[in-house]
Amino acid sequence: MLGLHAVTVVSWLMAAQQHNPCQKRVLLINVVDAHGQQVLGLTGEQFRPNLQGQPVKVMSAKFGAGPQRILILVDVSGSMWADAQQWELVKFVADDILSAGPPQAQLALGTFSNKVETNVKFGQGREAIREAILSLNPKSKSIPKRSGETALNDAILEAANMFGSPQPGDVVYAITDGLDNESKNTTKRVLQYLGQRNIRLFATVIHNNRFIQHPEGPDGPELVGKTAKETGGYYTILETDRLGNLALGASTNTVRQLYGLMSSFYLLDIELPNPHYSYI
Repeated sequence: MLGLHAVTVVSWLMAAQQHNPCQKRVLLINVVDAHGQQVLGLTGEQFRPNLQGQPVKVMSAKFGAGPQRILILVDVSGSMWADAQQWELVKFVADDILSAGPPQAQLALGTFSNKVETNVKFGQGREAIREAILSLNPKSKSIPKRSGETALNDAILEAANMFGSPQPGDVVYAITDGLDNESKNTTKRVLQYLGQRNIRLFATVIHNNRFIQHPEGPDGPELVGKTAKETGGYYTILETDRLGNLALGASTNTVRQLYGLMSSFYLLDIELPNPHYSYI
């Protein structure tokens, strides 16, 4: 399990080395088991990351939490309005983090389809975010006109810039169906940029049986999840066609597992290998 997790942070290590010539860095990561539960009590010796085959020295590892900002990024593109049940789930998930999410975190809200709209900035408070979430509906003027164009990668990059100067623990939390048919930026660029700023991506992916595959091949939910894990974050997938009362309760528990991962993490003091190679 630890070896697998070390693979997930390689893209971040590459970004860290490109962005800062100093070989000593601090890396924020989460370690989870097969059920998405956080693994505690690990020491530096138990982490064995590598960068293109070269070992990365872990000088120390400590588990903790710190000042935190979470940017809630809600997908309001046309595919998210598939039916009323799906959109009610989106609003439920977005609202849940306000009451059950990390209490010490500062929160902000953005929505996107083919571009990001800043709905509530950091410092405006949770009630302002709750009002903004509850006002989201297909007939509302508070969101862009319903569109089939979705630029998820571009939106994540724009959201990363909304933090200003990066701080330890910064998180972009995307609520989306994972589709992206409009972005100018690649997933590789997203990983590099988030790695440079030490921002982790988390995602709740809303999935239904009308889901359309990406032209490139991989399904959106799995692609978003892979991207999240490679930033040191995590994700969950909620199926909208299985939402009885019991399923809704299970969905709540699944989503709330993410909050613990957002608010606490391992801080690794690492020393990168000498850059004897170039990057494309």
